[in-house]
Amino acid sequence: MKRITPFFSLFILLMLSANLPAAVIKQIYEVSQPVVSQDKQIRAAAFEQGLIEVVVRVSGNSLAPTQIDLKQAARMVRQYHYKAMSQSEIDAYLKKTSSLVAPKFKLWMQFDDARVKQLLRSNGLPIWGYQRPNVLVWLAVKDGRNRYLLKKSDVSQIKDAVTLEAKRRGLPLVWPEYDAQDKKVVSFIDVWGEFLEPVKQASKRYPVDAVVLGRMDWSKGSWTVNWSLLMDNKTESWKLSAVDLGILMNSGVGVATDQISRRFAVYADSANDGELVLRVSDLNSLGQYAKASHYLASLAPVRNVYASEVNKYQVDFHIELSGDESDLKRIIALGKTLLPDTRPLPEITPEDKSQTGANGNLPVDVNQPVPGQVPSMLPDAPLRKKPSNILRYRLNG
Repeated sequence: MKRITPFFSLFILLMLSANLPAAVIKQIYEVSQPVVSQDKQIRAAAFEQGLIEVVVRVSGNSLAPTQIDLKQAARMVRQYHYKAMSQSEIDAYLKKTSSLVAPKFKLWMQFDDARVKQLLRSNGLPIWGYQRPNVLVWLAVKDGRNRYLLKKSDVSQIKDAVTLEAKRRGLPLVWPEYDAQDKKVVSFIDVWGEFLEPVKQASKRYPVDAVVLGRMDWSKGSWTVNWSLLMDNKTESWKLSAVDLGILMNSGVGVATDQISRRFAVYADSANDGELVLRVSDLNSLGQYAKASHYLASLAPVRNVYASEVNKYQVDFHIELSGDESDLKRIIALGKTLLPDTRPLPEITPEDKSQTGANGNLPVDVNQPVPGQVPSMLPDAPLRKKPSNILRYRLNG
């Protein structure tokens, strides 16, 4: 057996410790629900409500809960605990909900990511990974005599309602600075009148993938909001009216999130399942390798990923897909962690290859490959044939 270098010993230790859950943003699978007691039936009902919220967030589809069996909720919960609510928290809850029954505890639940994903797949629902588009919000408000554009520094109930609903749906929002630089390009009238060109021009300043416009008007005891979503050179518009801000934003942000998720969520399709090699360059440290490995494992179309070949120039990651190659490319382009590598291929000598097995390959168990692990270090361990399709990327920064 060939001697393993000290550097690669560290490399292997890192890989053995890298068997992390695919969902790296924990709050996607975490929910808190106010409850009146720790009674078993109350807890079971809270589990069902928690599963509804998680399923909507993970699928990106507000109608997803209507297509699953909510009675499975209890076995989907990985862990939970209670926390006593303070009087100020109770008062705020009663004010917000107009409830006549005061809760006593907040029940925190963490759902099992693998089981939730399997539940969605088995019911023909999509999975939306943690890589999500930043969405810029231009919201023009008339509340009687006042008219204004909401900006990043504002403290506002309207802004809080939008932000709260976006957090519930797992949609990352960006509010404009609306400083001197923005005001040179876009005005209140531009947003109110839905003049898209100045809005698009002002939005180029922000690192976002979609833009939401809102025209919000208080009239005759009710709010009316005209929404527009700008994404992929297309515009979708809808109109909503309600008295309650929570209900209004639940619907408004919900429609926008449903539209955006259709672009980025991935449906499991066994007919399109496949394997490929994704070659990543510019990995100059163990930390950068870990970043790339964990990032790939977290992507919605990736069922399994492991390093299959290592040299001083690059790492080849063997990827098993749930979906097709176009899904993977689209989501990688969204995340900006990896960039397409169009540079000429380096000439690799035998000395460049890692000393871990025949031809520099990491031995793997073809029956049970595990992301980020090396099941065997024997030189005669079975090797899986490398797919002919190789995508080339480099680590961004």
